[in-house]
Amino acid sequence: MDWRPGREKFEYPPRVVSFLGPSQEEQKRIRELFKQLAEVSDPVLLKDLQSELRHLLTAQAPLQKPNRRQLWIIEMVAEGLKNREIAKNLGVTPQVVSNYLHTIYAKMGVHNRLKLALWYEDQVYEGKLHRRTN
Repeated sequence: MDWRPGREKFEYPPRVVSFLGPSQEEQKRIRELFKQLAEVSDPVLLKDLQSELRHLLTAQAPLQKPNRRQLWIIEMVAEGLKNREIAKNLGVTPQVVSNYLHTIYAKMGVHNRLKLALWYEDQVYEGKLHRRTN
């Protein structure tokens, strides 16, 4: 529906998202971490606080399905390719591949290449994903 003067604007229905947020203890810890981040100047302690905060914020996030490019990268990781080899296949730098992988790790709820490869193999075994044919 288009909008013209004199007509009501089209309003989208509110999104219904079923999301179980962090518990009361986790919410309290998240607030404490934000306060500490504002006060800390030690780079080592700052990195530890950021890491803990990132974990708390992403632990409750609902897992998402990888897009086509991410799935291609996951397949290459599962085949055992290194970042340099994946970068060459994609025509990008190894740093770009590393950035992609960190995004994929967060999206899939894993923390390293091995767990990502195992996740992929489980999905293939269960028939939820199919291997690409080269």
